[in-house]
Amino acid sequence: MKRIILGGIIIVIIIAVFLLNNINPIVKKGVETGGSKVLSVPVTLNNSDISIFSGSGALAGLTIGNPSGFKTEYAFQLKQVQVDLDVKSVTSDTIHIKNVLIDAPSIIFEGGFGKSNLSQLLANAKAFSGGGTKDTETKSEEKGDSQQKKILIDHVTIANGSISVSMNMLQGQQLTVPLPTLELSDIGKKGDTNAAEALEEILTAIIQAVIPAVQAGLGTLDIEKTLQESGQAVQEGVQKELDTFKGLFGQ
Repeated sequence: MKRIILGGIIIVIIIAVFLLNNINPIVKKGVETGGSKVLSVPVTLNNSDISIFSGSGALAGLTIGNPSGFKTEYAFQLKQVQVDLDVKSVTSDTIHIKNVLIDAPSIIFEGGFGKSNLSQLLANAKAFSGGGTKDTETKSEEKGDSQQKKILIDHVTIANGSISVSMNMLQGQQLTVPLPTLELSDIGKKGDTNAAEALEEILTAIIQAVIPAVQAGLGTLDIEKTLQESGQAVQEGVQKELDTFKGLFGQ
C-alpha cells in the first residue's frame, strides 16, 4: 500500500513539474494551432506568461492574419490580452476563464460592407464549428481536441481599440476610427460551447461594432469630391460600394 501511495505522489509531482515548465509553451502552441484551424488564417503569438498557481497572466503579441484574397498586413493585432483563468478547470471538460481584457487592439477593416476580411473570418469560424459545406467526417478530423473541450468565459472587455479602413471608395485616403468599448458576459454559460463557437461569438460582437464605426467615419468624408479632385474615374466596383454606403443612411 505504501508503494502505491508513494507511486501516486511521484506521478503527481511529475505532472506538476511538467505543467510548471510547459504551461506557457502549451498555451502558445494551442493559440497558434487552434486559432489557425478555426479561422483558416495564420495566427501567431509572441509570448504567453500565465501563472500555473494563480491562473492570471497575459498573452503578448497576438496577430491574426487575413483570409486569402485580402492584401492588408493583418486583420487583428493585439499587443496584450490579460487573462484570468480558473487553473483547476484546465483538467476538466470545461475550461473556465473568469476574465479577458483586450486593451488597445488594432483592427484593419478591408473590403466592403457586403464582404470584408472580418466577415470572411467569421464565415471561416462558422464553417469550422458546423455551418460550412465540408462533410461530417472531415470536420470531425479537423476539429479534434479543440471541439472536445468546452469553454466558459465570465467576462470579456475590449477597450481602446482602433480600426484602420481600407476600401476602394477611399481612393487612397487614410481613415482610422475608434472602436467602441465592448463588454461581453457569460459566453458558454449553457455548457455546450466549444472554443470555435466562443471565438465566433466574440467575432460577431466585434463586427457588429466595427460596421457602424466605419460608417460614421466615412460619413465625415466628402468621398465624391475627393474622387473628382483626384481626377480618377469612379470604377464600377467603387461606385457600387459608394451606393451601398449611401443606402445604409437612406440617401
